[in-house]
Amino acid sequence: MTSWDGATRLARHAAAARERDRSEEVRSNLQRHLLDFLGVALGARVHARSTPAFEAAIETLAGSGSPAGVNTSGRDNGEATLLTDGSRGTAEHAALANGALAHSLDFDDTHRESSLHPGAPVIAAALAIAEREEVTSDTLLAAISAGYDVSCTVGRAVNPDSHYDRGFHLTATCGTFGATAAAGVVAGLDSAEIETAFGVNASQAAGSLGFLENGAWNKRLHPGLAARRAVLATALAESGFRAGARPFGGSHGFLRGYSDDPNPEAFDHVGEPPAVLETAIKPYPCCRYVHPAIDALSHVASDVDPGDVESITISLPTPGVTLTGEPTERKRRPENFVDCQFSAPFCAALVLTAGTAGLPAFLDAQDDLDDPRFRDLMDATDVGTSAEVAGRFPEQWAARVVVETGGRTYDRFVETARGEPENPLGWAGVTEKFERTVTAAGLSTSDCEGIVDAVRDVEAGEVAGLVGAIEPVLAPTART
Repeated sequence: MTSWDGATRLARHAAAARERDRSEEVRSNLQRHLLDFLGVALGARVHARSTPAFEAAIETLAGSGSPAGVNTSGRDNGEATLLTDGSRGTAEHAALANGALAHSLDFDDTHRESSLHPGAPVIAAALAIAEREEVTSDTLLAAISAGYDVSCTVGRAVNPDSHYDRGFHLTATCGTFGATAAAGVVAGLDSAEIETAFGVNASQAAGSLGFLENGAWNKRLHPGLAARRAVLATALAESGFRAGARPFGGSHGFLRGYSDDPNPEAFDHVGEPPAVLETAIKPYPCCRYVHPAIDALSHVASDVDPGDVESITISLPTPGVTLTGEPTERKRRPENFVDCQFSAPFCAALVLTAGTAGLPAFLDAQDDLDDPRFRDLMDATDVGTSAEVAGRFPEQWAARVVVETGGRTYDRFVETARGEPENPLGWAGVTEKFERTVTAAGLSTSDCEGIVDAVRDVEAGEVAGLVGAIEPVLAPTART
């Protein structure tokens, strides 16, 4: 029987997380996604040009002159660690900073059916409160698992297509509820208190797609705001706050306010299967919708001379066209890093000129956007959809790419992008991504090994042990 509101069901699912048995497959996936979160955040602290602004803002909020506005004199000061520079502050500030960092390269994990990035808001909130509460790593993993389940369930319930049409960013809005579930698990809230926290955040969940207009940094901030809301809502729920009832399905609830075509039946299937098993890990730092097209182009790039290209036709799911292909002229003339990440024409040009769409290639290209090679290839690129691709969505995010040269046609179809559960990176692939990302940010091989080992063994100890493996690499460093 469909639970139109769903809040009680989601809250009970989260509250039971500590006692729920997790299979080896689930535990292994949670570890991989935790490692990926850390790698992207550590890379962003150096490579994301928005990071200094985030640091300065947190310093201002905390009202202190120390780095990040928090205590820096040792582990005994402050509630939680900020991955920006290793300083410590409130759980609220750590959630804000770390959630923003983990999304600042658009390199974080993606759940395709709910069309959101669960890891950044969920793990940032869970880790911040886990440090404050000094819980076991097993509790941390239980919280992360529940947070993924709730985020992705709310994403399906709100209907991603309708939510996008309204102009909302699912990671920011639905991620708020997943982060709240995770925070509630770590804090030891019961189901009624978690439901109260959902009620609080029905009034806070927000996040506009307006960043697409000018390549703004708002998108990077969204998961940090979601995680911060979770910390606040959890504290209010613990304190006996009275929140709005029926936060999802009420007459003024989240689904009615944020969707023209909601799917409340999704609430009946929370955790079936665990959402972390359905969540992809990105091999490229750009919009996930364009990844299958990048895979397709990567197969032919070595055979194509960019100077011979006459046309490139890319077919994506409709939301992918909206995000990375329209308006055409703007997508063919990206002006900054965020624009590049949401431009299918740019991604095509990058693969055909650099042979890859990895993080170093994106970083190198962001200051060379007037390169005639890029411009010519972007001008030759058309992005649209087709019955073949659209008919597979949302179960599959596919792409077909056709490249026409002087006398030859290259036609490639990719049904499942690299990193999806059906085409996974695996532990070795995630470790390789982690090492490449953080060594590019200045970490040594031994630094990498220490963090990888700590995550691999995370269930064996306290959260403090995991953080202790990370702290030595968090000294302030130069930006690119």
